[in-house]
Amino acid sequence: MTKSALSPPSLNLLQSPIPWLRAFWKFSRPHTIVGTSLSILGLFGIAWAARHPSSGLSPGTFHIWQGVSALWLTWLACVCTNIYIVGLNQIEDVVVDRIDKPYLPIASGEFSSAQAKMLVGIACSGAILLAVVSHSLYLVVTVGLSLAIGTAYSLPPLQLKRFPLLGSLCALLVRGALVNLGLFLHACSQLDLFPQVPGRMWVLTLVVLVFGVAIALLKHLRDGNYKHQTNNGFTPANILQLVWWLLTICYAGLIVAALYIPAINTQFFIMTHGLALGYFWHLSRQVQPPDAADSLCLTYQEYYQFIWKLLFIEYLIFPTACLL
Repeated sequence: MTKSALSPPSLNLLQSPIPWLRAFWKFSRPHTIVGTSLSILGLFGIAWAARHPSSGLSPGTFHIWQGVSALWLTWLACVCTNIYIVGLNQIEDVVVDRIDKPYLPIASGEFSSAQAKMLVGIACSGAILLAVVSHSLYLVVTVGLSLAIGTAYSLPPLQLKRFPLLGSLCALLVRGALVNLGLFLHACSQLDLFPQVPGRMWVLTLVVLVFGVAIALLKHLRDGNYKHQTNNGFTPANILQLVWWLLTICYAGLIVAALYIPAINTQFFIMTHGLALGYFWHLSRQVQPPDAADSLCLTYQEYYQFIWKLLFIEYLIFPTACLL
C-alpha cells in the first residue's frame, strides 16, 4: 500500500475552514506566539514608561493611537517572522516529528509539504513587507536578522540545529539580545523617544539570556534525550541542579539589583521576584523522570514548560514595575 493511500488528504481552507484554521494554529506553535506577543507588549510598555516617567499610564500630549498602531504593526510583523521560523523548522523535521510530535499538521498529514512551504513563504514576505511599511530601520533590521538566523538554523547548508551549541546560541541571540534590544529601540522610535537602551533594558536582556541557557539545558531532558549520561558526563540530576543554581542566582541578583535600577517600583519588583523564586523552588523539588511512580510529580516536559512561563512573566513584571 502506498504512502498516499495511508495518509489522510491535506486540509483545504475553502472546503474545511475550521479544521484548517485549527491546523494552522498548531502549525504556528502557539506557545511561541504567546511569548512573542508578551515580549512586544512588555517592551512597548517599558518604552512608554520612559516617555512618561512621572505618570506612565497617562498619554499626555502624545496621540495614543500612534502608539497603538505602531504596536499592532510590530506585532503582525513579528508574528509573521515567528510563523516563518517555526514553520520552516517543521518542514525540515517532518520525519522526526512523525515519531516525536505526530500532532503537528505536517507530520499528521493535515498540511502537505507544498502547503507548508506556501505558508512560510507568505509569512516571510508578510514580515518583510510589514517591517518596511513601518519606516523603522530598527524593525527592518530586527526582522531581517531574525529571518536570516531562523533560516540558517533550519536549512542546509548551515542547518545550525545539527549542532546543539550553535542551535542554542541561535535561540539566545534572537530571543535574548536581538528581540529585546532591537524591538525596544524600535518602540522608542515609534513613541517619539530618542533611541537609547536604559539600564533596566540591559537587565531584562541579561535575564532572558540566563533563562535561555536554562531552557536550552532542559530542552535535552524534555524528550528523554538524557536518560542516563551525556557525552560530557552530565546526568539529568546534574542538569536540573545546574538550572536550579542558574535561576536562583538570577532571581537573587534581580532582587538585589532592584535597589539600584532607576525608574522602577522597587517594592513591586522585589516582591514579585521573591514570589517567583519561592514558587520556582517549590516546583523544582517535584521534578521526577518520566518513569517515576508518583503521578503528582512534574515530568521533564512539564518543568520545561514551567520555566518558559517564568520567562514570559518577566515581560509582565518589568513593564509593570516601570509603569507603577
